[in-house]
Amino acid sequence: MQQPARPRYCPACGGPTPDARATSCRFCDGPLVALGLPDPRHTVRCSGCGSAQSQTASFCCDCGFALAMLDGLPAPGPCAACGHALDGWGLAPTEARPSGHPLAGCRQCGGVWLPAETRRALIEDAAARAKAQGHTPEHQVARRQLPSGTLGTAVKYRKCPSCAQMMGRKNFGGCSGVLVDECRCGTFFDAGELEDVLAFVRTGGLMLATRRADEERTRQLRNAESAAMHAAASGGGVSAMAQTELELSVIGWIGRWIARLLT
Repeated sequence: MQQPARPRYCPACGGPTPDARATSCRFCDGPLVALGLPDPRHTVRCSGCGSAQSQTASFCCDCGFALAMLDGLPAPGPCAACGHALDGWGLAPTEARPSGHPLAGCRQCGGVWLPAETRRALIEDAAARAKAQGHTPEHQVARRQLPSGTLGTAVKYRKCPSCAQMMGRKNFGGCSGVLVDECRCGTFFDAGELEDVLAFVRTGGLMLATRRADEERTRQLRNAESAAMHAAASGGGVSAMAQTELELSVIGWIGRWIARLLT
């Protein structure tokens, strides 16, 4: 039985390309064919499969793992998941940014701590790639399927590795299916969650979340208008000022809801 072709991965965005004849990435249009072998003086070893990759690449061409260098960067407190000491890493090192984006990783459980600035930089880069690609149908957005009953179970809060305060728990983007621990200092990802979040954003997940938020806002406004008209028709004596206050209250609530969804 013929085995399916193993995908190649874009060194710029990490997107998989099953087509062996493709020369450019279908996600970011970056080149897939490297020009010669990586210079051994300027390579980084993939911690996913061990292959040597060019230091200018952000993702391993062989397995798609995000490249990082153990560079003695300062690490915060213990891992939020298992309590093991974290190591300081530099994610996606390049010639322009030799130390990469600072983050901390746990060798024990694979958890990753992203400071707020690193999280912002990675999400903005992934979102820019999604925007450049254009509209993605909803069924093609990479999302996790949450196990049944997950959202109804008791939340186990974890301490922030940086400030030691309890972090909040949220479904990233509102619909990614990736439940992350978040603090004003940064975000903690269990093993595999960071890759899934970036895949969600790269395939248009944040644009999908924005569309859903707009639809919810429209629905809430229509419900508020319908309730006000019904109260007036039934002799409830709703004044114009009271109706205006009701609408402003609903709009304010929706605005706060959208802000929590997208931050």
